[in-house]
Amino acid sequence: MAIRDSSYGYWNSTRGFLWTAAGAAMGIGNLARLPWLAGEYGGAIFLGAYFVFLAAIAWPLLVAEWMIGRWTREDLTLGLTRLTETARLTPLWRWIGPMSLLAAVLVLSYYSVIAGWSMAYAIRAAGGALSHLDAEGVQKTFFHLAQDPERSLAWHTLFMVAACIVVANGAREGIERLAHDLVPGAIVLTLVIFVYACFDGDSQGAFNHMLAPDWSHFGWRGALEALHQAFFTTALGLGAMVAYGSYLPGNAPMLRLAAGVIVLDTLFSLVAGGALYAMIFAAGLDPAPGLTALFQVFPLAIAKGGVNPIVATLMYLVVFLITLIAATALMEPGVRFLMEKLRTTRVLAAMSCAIGIWFLGLGTLLSFNVMQGFEIFGMNFFDWLQAATGRVIMPLGALLLAVFIRLLPADLVDEMWGTSNARALVAWRWLMRFPVRLGMIALLVYCLGIVDWLVGLWS
Repeated sequence: MAIRDSSYGYWNSTRGFLWTAAGAAMGIGNLARLPWLAGEYGGAIFLGAYFVFLAAIAWPLLVAEWMIGRWTREDLTLGLTRLTETARLTPLWRWIGPMSLLAAVLVLSYYSVIAGWSMAYAIRAAGGALSHLDAEGVQKTFFHLAQDPERSLAWHTLFMVAACIVVANGAREGIERLAHDLVPGAIVLTLVIFVYACFDGDSQGAFNHMLAPDWSHFGWRGALEALHQAFFTTALGLGAMVAYGSYLPGNAPMLRLAAGVIVLDTLFSLVAGGALYAMIFAAGLDPAPGLTALFQVFPLAIAKGGVNPIVATLMYLVVFLITLIAATALMEPGVRFLMEKLRTTRVLAAMSCAIGIWFLGLGTLLSFNVMQGFEIFGMNFFDWLQAATGRVIMPLGALLLAVFIRLLPADLVDEMWGTSNARALVAWRWLMRFPVRLGMIALLVYCLGIVDWLVGLWS
């Protein structure tokens, strides 16, 4: 039986979908976290392991999520339910859908707050507010933003409104059109920043930090961190790629598209991260992971006069663009769920979804000010959200999905695969059976802290 047609339409073009899916994968974590991890865990050795995990685990999982979306043509919950019933499996497997949907909503709720900060910093950099600060002033600038409920609320609201408007316009006219314009634009701006950093930054220091091989710093933790980054860098376990797959035509070259998404995402991470670290090293500062690098270390590099204000503005503008594109991907599963569950229009579904996520984001927003001292087991609301999504729901959902795919009848998988290369299907089956399942078990055990507990017990 051929793959059925989509009642919601298709992507305008293969290129448009490539930009859309790549934009969903790009994010703050890729820009600032990958270079730091490479420097911490062996440089080129870490990157080599990272590339292997991208090919052996992220690539087949990405194809699997697109296959499910393309076959079901429905939202996560209805689609997984129908696929479970068709395969005559226990109804418990359908809960993979709600689990992924929950992860997307929770991640976007705190992602929006952080993205709002990037908007604020872009304006501050453009106005020169970051150019004449000392270390204490840089910290105060961040804390005044994060610890001021009204300011953070304003930026959080503006970002969610922007994401809502894009998604309300549809997958093709909203999400794809935005990605088609903004992803190439973000890449061009990143290349401009990279060229500047090569001439005025410490590019040699950044390259040595990211590429100098050192086996002594790799070890088992380096391997697991490479696996961790390879999984999270492609927006897996969130249902976004399943939703995007529902708009793919039956003859779409999924293998090449998945490879293109991974290549674009990786090149962006290395180029943007390399430029960021070149400017940080030029100011004589030490690298830091994630949000600390973007909102505390990099502003201090600007304050020391090592970064042109225009380039600094472009850097925060790039951060805003990639977060907005990723936010539309995270919102799409929730919007599709409301459209099909409540039989409502896309505009009303987008507004309802955005309002719900906005309210959830208040928990993260208040975790940095009013609720800062409210902790359970040493973690505030924001910490618990990150732990629940990144350490439990996402890796567990991906593991269950890999097992679920393995349990599907062979003829059903053949039908989902479509008319692509039959030899590639054999290779994909093998990857889903061994590397993916073993890798996701290892990742889940690591994320839950069991590996560290066992190592500590052994020591």
